[in-house]
Amino acid sequence: MADRPRIDLYCEDSGHEQFARALVNRLAADQSLRFDLRTPSGRGGHGRAVTELKLWQRTVFSQQGGGHSLPDLLVLMIDANCKGWAQVRRTLEESVDSRISHCVVGCPDPHVEKWCLADPQAIQEVLGITAPPVPEKCERHLYKQLLRQTIQDAGQPILTNEMEYAPDLVAAMDLYRAGKNQPSLRHFVDELRSALRSLL
Repeated sequence: MADRPRIDLYCEDSGHEQFARALVNRLAADQSLRFDLRTPSGRGGHGRAVTELKLWQRTVFSQQGGGHSLPDLLVLMIDANCKGWAQVRRTLEESVDSRISHCVVGCPDPHVEKWCLADPQAIQEVLGITAPPVPEKCERHLYKQLLRQTIQDAGQPILTNEMEYAPDLVAAMDLYRAGKNQPSLRHFVDELRSALRSLL
């Protein structure tokens, strides 16, 4: 039996990892794709994720079979941080070695918590509360605070942080509607779906 394809996630923190992992699992299930998912880096913020990605690439391409190998698909997910998702995505793509043939870059614009709020009906289904209006602003922690307040207003517990609800929200999302509300999410979903299809 052939080995399952391997997918590696490079994310800036655990919240991004939870969102990305849930989305990969959902889209792969839609295509009946079985795979192995690893997270070589999922902590430390934007800069550390990029630094670790570059270090990993140097290690992979400098060693002769030293136990390091390329994944079948690399998924990189880092916030746009108010710099515009298309520009940040291009910069991140440029940091990926050209010998890595299958890579998908996701850039929540401006932060991943806004993706969690992208489908009001998913908020209603998961939290049992009417979704708040989502402002089009770029302020540090704005969407984190909005997601946290929405969870608290729904009377739901937060055991670690607000992103613990990301897997349930991703599972409940109408991805078409969410993508219409958040173009950076639509782009990521479309590219990730296509990349997963290529692994079949």
